[in-house]
Amino acid sequence: MALNPTTRDLRRANRRTILKSMLIDGTISRLDVSQRSGLSTGTVTNVINELLAEGIVLESGYEASEGGRRRTILTLNPEYGYFLGGEVGETAIAIELFDLTLHQIRAIRYPLSQKENNPAQIIQYIVEGVTSLLQESQISQDKILGMGLGLPGIVEYTGDEVVSAPAWGWEPVPLKALLSAHVAFPLHTDNGAKTMALAEMHLNAGSSTETLAMLQVGTGVSAGIIYEGKLYRGATNSAGEWGHTIMELDGQHCRCGRRGCLEAYVGAPGIIRHLSELNANHPLLQIGDEVGTLLALIRIARNGDPLATQVLHDTIHYLGAGVANLLNLFNPRRVIIGGWLGLQLGEFALPELLQIIERYALKQPYEVAEISLSHLGRDSVSIGAAMLVVEDFFENVGGRKNVSTSRT
Repeated sequence: MALNPTTRDLRRANRRTILKSMLIDGTISRLDVSQRSGLSTGTVTNVINELLAEGIVLESGYEASEGGRRRTILTLNPEYGYFLGGEVGETAIAIELFDLTLHQIRAIRYPLSQKENNPAQIIQYIVEGVTSLLQESQISQDKILGMGLGLPGIVEYTGDEVVSAPAWGWEPVPLKALLSAHVAFPLHTDNGAKTMALAEMHLNAGSSTETLAMLQVGTGVSAGIIYEGKLYRGATNSAGEWGHTIMELDGQHCRCGRRGCLEAYVGAPGIIRHLSELNANHPLLQIGDEVGTLLALIRIARNGDPLATQVLHDTIHYLGAGVANLLNLFNPRRVIIGGWLGLQLGEFALPELLQIIERYALKQPYEVAEISLSHLGRDSVSIGAAMLVVEDFFENVGGRKNVSTSRT
């Protein structure tokens, strides 16, 4: 917003504030909107009347009252428009369809092998997924407000949006431009950990002004940092490559081409490598699927297998030291562990992980940090990717035709 905001700027800001309140609360009265947003009742009434006239907001009933005039309950109109959110992960692609309230309508998932991680195949899966979801839901493309994608690697915002994913050999790839040739709605792209952080921030009312670190642990390892309610991106949007902080000088080879990165010790390929170093003939190495291998490894460790327990103990040790480094650097109020592997490791050994974090972190940042597992599950990247579109829509509320394709 400009330093000297115009009436139009203030109007847009007020609309955005009110819509965000309604997204978080679901159903709400005009008085509640005023109290939670800090806007006057007159301003709220004027904005709500505009949104009702445009069909973005609906009156859905009345609030029980002990006396006096009944309060009208308001809600976002779920059928006004729809958001698409997707995750291009290293083992699967997920495409999800949401209504205006971020209620998931349908989802589709495609397993992804290493030989399929080329741009043409990725685009084919995305287009097929979108087409299938819209056909099954009987929703036309002109009702789609936009699509967000959470991607591996770094989504660079230097001129054109391009994706650099060294582990995939993408150096760099204009995925957004390539995909735009196949769809008629706005597209938004960002790193998957950043979209996860957006999801956690927007769907937890208390996180809007916090410093928060969202950790994504899977095949790759990265972080999304929220600083005082906003994503911390850095100069070119590469901030958050926590998985490539160095844990051991000249240590294990990492997929990025360097040595000693955290990802080389706590990412799925690194854990499997460690298992093979301890027992090159271990039966789990024959599974051939890293997700299946890691789930089986955790399962037999729960049953007391000593080798599996050692592998996971070593992994938790490095992960705890990595989280401690992050605490010391950013001093976040909340640290949320997610990603398919992060959730599994956390469920397996969260108490041990917390002990190791405490051992390596400075006392003050550790004591103020709330460390937990993500409650959004495997949909967190797609939800956060949809939030890229939600943010843009709220910034430009008042018509689908005016939805911008600029990044948030």
